[in-house]
Amino acid sequence: MIMTFTPPNHEFAAASGSNVNVQSDRSYFDHPPNSTSNLTITSNKGDDDPRNFETGETYDISWEGHGGGNMEDATVIRSDYLQPGQGAIVFEGINSNTGEMFQMVWTPNFDLEEWYWSNGGGPSSPNAFWTSDQDSESFSYVCFTGGTNILTPRGNFPVETLRVGDKVTTLDNSAQEILWIGKRTVLAAGSSAPVVINPGFLSNERPLCLSPQHRVMVSSAQASLHFDQPDVWVPAKSLVNHRDIFHQSAREVTYYHILLGQHEVLLAENQATESFFLGDTALGILPKQSITEIARIFPSVGQAPMTATAQSARMMLKCSEAEFLVSAMRAASAPLSSSVGRDQKIAA
Repeated sequence: MIMTFTPPNHEFAAASGSNVNVQSDRSYFDHPPNSTSNLTITSNKGDDDPRNFETGETYDISWEGHGGGNMEDATVIRSDYLQPGQGAIVFEGINSNTGEMFQMVWTPNFDLEEWYWSNGGGPSSPNAFWTSDQDSESFSYVCFTGGTNILTPRGNFPVETLRVGDKVTTLDNSAQEILWIGKRTVLAAGSSAPVVINPGFLSNERPLCLSPQHRVMVSSAQASLHFDQPDVWVPAKSLVNHRDIFHQSAREVTYYHILLGQHEVLLAENQATESFFLGDTALGILPKQSITEIARIFPSVGQAPMTATAQSARMMLKCSEAEFLVSAMRAASAPLSSSVGRDQKIAA
């Protein structure tokens, strides 16, 4: 699948020449950061999920301004979440114009230029950026697989049968109307393979299949102890133990996104999971048609900050934090259950 991403100019900057790899894990920004413009990132043929920027994958990069040229098959050497809704992706390759090593850092949904100037950047004191992963979670977004049952006021219905205007049951705000539904079909392999959560670990009563980044709600004394919150979001892939919870490869998988008026806690197979979080929708991550459709509902989409629509329903843990919490819970023999148990009733 070939896709093209065109980030706004304030979200990227370059490192070239002696600024590249000043240390083993960081590079200096070329000064000033806005000396590069009109960045275009194009995925390569055979990439089954170009929106998920995995380290080692390659993209074709072109830009204008400083060192203006292109890098064919630039390699992703870093792909991290910065915080909910924001990422950091570093591409490395040979600048075809100069023949030298070149790096481009892109920070979806984060104003990199403002950060540079606000943190003392200048010609005599250039700021640096990490060139290696600082967290084990790559930048992507979340979705349900086809066949997943979602609780509604009328009972459970497979996600693919839901339509815009239908209402779903939420933990915090009763029944909420679906404003938008997204859908995509990809090869179910590698980073795109869904995570299967079998009954017994969480509150789901049937196998629950989610995209690796989809968050489920976990509640425990350990969450309160380490993160000062009884309920936290953890990515599905952080729960993988290769026994009860595992990646399942297949020929292809269809993923669905359910967008509500705000981020909500849904019940999928009786397990607390999240609705589509607009904070994960960086410019260029979704197809242009999807962004246009969502912008009709939320005009602030594409305009930073999107605070009104990007508030998380619970605290979001990074993958490394989630893995730490799950390990602590397993060591304490604590059940990995959400606060929505089989006997707990929620407003419909």
